[in-house]
Amino acid sequence: METIKLLNLEFSTADANYPSIHQESGDLLVDFNDWQEKAVRLHFSDIVAFKWQMVFDLHEGERDDRCYEIYGSSWLTKHVQSEIIHDYEGYKHYRLNFNAVGQLDVIALNLRVRT
Repeated sequence: METIKLLNLEFSTADANYPSIHQESGDLLVDFNDWQEKAVRLHFSDIVAFKWQMVFDLHEGERDDRCYEIYGSSWLTKHVQSEIIHDYEGYKHYRLNFNAVGQLDVIALNLRVRT
């Protein structure tokens, strides 16, 4: 069963503009301006999957303007079962909800904020 954990990050995706998404050397870089026009850069390390969609696929209690880690992720489990990654490696399923524009899901080792 999937559950969500709110991430306490130093930025907000509420009313942010469309993110610029770039894959570079196995990492994912995401740039956007928040609601105060402050530039935000996110660095996802060693990604194995990511997807952008304009339809919000929300869990119970999940808001469309916050960022989460998805525990028990079926998407992450598919990657483990296919032996692309292993449980012991510590990959996580991150979800960033940009309420004004869409939803970004990423499977990566970690997420760092560079502002």
